[in-house]
Amino acid sequence: MIPIRTFLLLLVIASASTTDLLLLTPEPTADDLVTWEVVDPQPGWKQTDVGRTPVLTVTSPSGNAWVRRAYLDQAFARNPEKGGAEYLPSGERRLCIRHTPRVPGSHRWVLKDATGAELAQGTLEVKPARGPYPVGMLQVSKDNPRLLAFRDGTIFIPIGPNIAWANGPDRLANLARYFSSLAESGGNHARVWFASWFGQIEGVEADAYRLDQAWVMDQVLALARTHRLRLTLVLDNHHDLTEGKAFPYGATLGKRREAFITAMPPAQYERRLRYVLARWGADDVIAGWELMNELDLAQPAREEAVAWAKAASELLKRSDVDNRLRTVSWSKDDWDLVANLPAIDLAQIHSYVIEWNDPIGLLRLGTRDGVQMLVNNADRANAIGKPFLFAELGFQGSNEKNIGNELDVHGLLMRQQLWAGFLLGGYGSGATWWWDTYLESRNLWPLYRGMAAILPRLDWRDRELAPLTPNAESSLRVIGWQSPTQALVWPQLRADTWYLHLMEQKPRPQLRRQIGARLSGMKAGARYDVHYLDLLSGEEKGRREAIAGPQGGLDLAVVPPNVDTVLWVKIAE
Repeated sequence: MIPIRTFLLLLVIASASTTDLLLLTPEPTADDLVTWEVVDPQPGWKQTDVGRTPVLTVTSPSGNAWVRRAYLDQAFARNPEKGGAEYLPSGERRLCIRHTPRVPGSHRWVLKDATGAELAQGTLEVKPARGPYPVGMLQVSKDNPRLLAFRDGTIFIPIGPNIAWANGPDRLANLARYFSSLAESGGNHARVWFASWFGQIEGVEADAYRLDQAWVMDQVLALARTHRLRLTLVLDNHHDLTEGKAFPYGATLGKRREAFITAMPPAQYERRLRYVLARWGADDVIAGWELMNELDLAQPAREEAVAWAKAASELLKRSDVDNRLRTVSWSKDDWDLVANLPAIDLAQIHSYVIEWNDPIGLLRLGTRDGVQMLVNNADRANAIGKPFLFAELGFQGSNEKNIGNELDVHGLLMRQQLWAGFLLGGYGSGATWWWDTYLESRNLWPLYRGMAAILPRLDWRDRELAPLTPNAESSLRVIGWQSPTQALVWPQLRADTWYLHLMEQKPRPQLRRQIGARLSGMKAGARYDVHYLDLLSGEEKGRREAIAGPQGGLDLAVVPPNVDTVLWVKIAE
């Protein structure tokens, strides 16, 4: 006969939860995105509020602990009857957990429920990373705080456009084509939106997340990983708020503004943010989070918009255990209102040519020179002291009618602004808009090849590298980055503008004789190699030597015809 005490103990063991973790990622390596499924979850856990789901604590061999929450998931498949435009459930709802182990070795994990009761424990065996290329989270570089870097200090310079979403019967196939074209041309970054029509998990009712859209965003990140791209992910946008699309914060625009854009973000928003971080926060494909696209168009009252950005950025900073970079965008010239906020890491500038969208005509003159229109904003951005990016550029228009894109078939404005956006001090290339109706339709992706080939020539960890102050006079505008031992400069003829070429039908100007450009602050008496590089292909056109004077002045020869030419200057060894 079994004693009563022993019988009761066996009964408790028999009825105990069998909750465990099933590893879904085979043979994980360091910096892989690892996914587990929660086995036999309790019914009450299958909900969108990750504050009530199990919590996994992973401790690395180095002793660092990471807390990951389980999130509600469901597998989907593309609906062939709808041409892949709709997605059908292909499995029951489940709970998953994601984590990125940073180092190889044995990682201990403990799974607990929301009350802190232990459910299971085990180990994750992680092999060394597969490739030699830089991995990990992006942060502001410690060597050059104007730029971004991986954890080993390797500088990452984003090269690429906006690819905010994809349309068409098979959106993901279209997106894969854009990503592939960008990567083949040397690009490494894109800016992508969570939008009501593409990946936004909010639906008609609060907390009733659209898991099919979450699945779409999973596919976006997986495609980016395949092509080794980093993405800036935009959490909200002014269109969805103003139109009430997948934005369940009120029936009218006024109520949505009142409920959402407040000095204390609503609990509903915080729950969604926690879900987003649980599902995607561990993914190193994410270069950073953007709180909202063009916040000032969602709430024109500046004080209220800034108060929300301050509170939302601080909430994101507190909630994100990975501490990824944070930004927010603004449509007007007073973008520094939000760029200066303490929890905003990256300043962002949007600037469009408004030739056909300025009914009075007072402002269009300022956008007829695609380089000069960026100079004033760059001066202000450099003064703030944070990394900044020209994150939306191009001709203002629409998908259906954009006169500038129709005229500029070879991408003159695009190539000038992607280079100017970086050479004026930005942390990446100027990012054009119109990826589908312009870049794709005109096959302008190869315009990124030159920058991708040229930038690796420089040592961007050089602590003294800084953007030049653009010269105010002469027919030659000189912009670029310089330190005492190296420089990358673009001597650009001021008359070489999209307006003079496309609107006044003038040929692009060329030098007829050699002229000089001087760099100050170089190493006195040092000899330098000057390489003349093709801005479009990265190929070397020529090479000369130059010697700095006793005061550190280095005279560079700008030689004819000087069309689409950048100069790489390096101290001779």
